[in-house]
Amino acid sequence: MTGNHFFKLPGLAIIVALVAAIASAPVFALGLGEIQLKSALNEPLDAEIRLLNVGDLGEEELLIGLASQSDFAKAQVDRDYFLTSLRFRTVLDGANSFIKVTTQQPVKEPYLDFLVELQWPTGRMLREYTLLLDLPVFASEEPEVQDIQAAQSAPPAPQPEARPAPRPAPATRP
Repeated sequence: MTGNHFFKLPGLAIIVALVAAIASAPVFALGLGEIQLKSALNEPLDAEIRLLNVGDLGEEELLIGLASQSDFAKAQVDRDYFLTSLRFRTVLDGANSFIKVTTQQPVKEPYLDFLVELQWPTGRMLREYTLLLDLPVFASEEPEVQDIQAAQSAPPAPQPEARPAPRPAPATRP
């Protein structure tokens, strides 16, 4: 009887080892990467969020948008009204896949903080993004340099010579 248990334990150990090996295989999960800002303050928002490990998922399987009011509350992030104008569009291009985030109206606040929700058939994720928008820089316009020549002044007008005042004639007596 003891020999019978001896043979069952190694079989069980092999099964446990196989399950552990399969479970520890790398899992490639869909994810949201960094955001790249392509606009400035007082311009319509133009940003891209990198999509990670998309695999063979199609655009119709990815639902992306602004998180719900309750998700904002749980994350203790203010959900400003302006955030409802954010538009999300998925662009799948293999390893270069991203989510385009835009607005039609200019961003007037220098600081945006928002939660993005990504849903797919086997999961859901939330990620907070914070953007700091700077004033636009017109780097393509170089300052125009003009040579300015000093105005040449006309030669000074000749000054009349200083002459002593004429002496009065001596008075004559009658």
